[in-house]
Amino acid sequence: MSYTAEQLASRIRNIRAVENVMSKYAFLTYYKRYYEAMEKYWSDQNPTLTTNDQKIEGYAAVRGFLVDKGEAQTRKDNDVMRGLYPDEFAGKKDSEMWGAGSAMVHTITTPVIELAEDEKTAKGMFYSLGSCTEIDPEKGPKAYWVWEKYAVDFVREADGWKIWHMVTMTDFKTPVGENWANVNLAPTGAYYSAYTPEITPQAGVPVPKPYGTFSETFSY
Repeated sequence: MSYTAEQLASRIRNIRAVENVMSKYAFLTYYKRYYEAMEKYWSDQNPTLTTNDQKIEGYAAVRGFLVDKGEAQTRKDNDVMRGLYPDEFAGKKDSEMWGAGSAMVHTITTPVIELAEDEKTAKGMFYSLGSCTEIDPEKGPKAYWVWEKYAVDFVREADGWKIWHMVTMTDFKTPVGENWANVNLAPTGAYYSAYTPEITPQAGVPVPKPYGTFSETFSY
């Protein structure tokens, strides 16, 4: 399809905006600013979040999983860090040490983005090479490799592009220093199979293809 210069400029702006939403979301989750990430970058129009083993539907449920669960885990981790490193953290409030010791780096790479012809929605797929540090309840910070794919439907709302439906397909979660062909903590569930040496590489969901309007395509 051919576009006028004005149409092409609009499409380029919107594709870039979609990519920025995904990257900004990744930065905020690294900082453990879960509430801000949800408020700014998720749609409230019946969003869904699908992982290897569960599908979460509706704004309240997605918020509970991403925000409430994430904040509760961070508070638990803060307590562990206070006990293990009293000289640094004893007496500090959660707000003064939020997320200390952890580092959930989920890079956003290899973007494949298809903007609808009507420019009201977009579909994107990304690979994430994760270098993650979680807090072991007894030993403190522990490093993992977490590699996964994201497939996302985006919707353009009055205040910008938002994540509408997200599928997170985790291939492996392995402690640094271990062989992920032998040790993989990522779950295999009803929606996606984590890596094992015995299976072929899994597509999970289709890569985005050009489409006119959302009613003409599938939903992630």
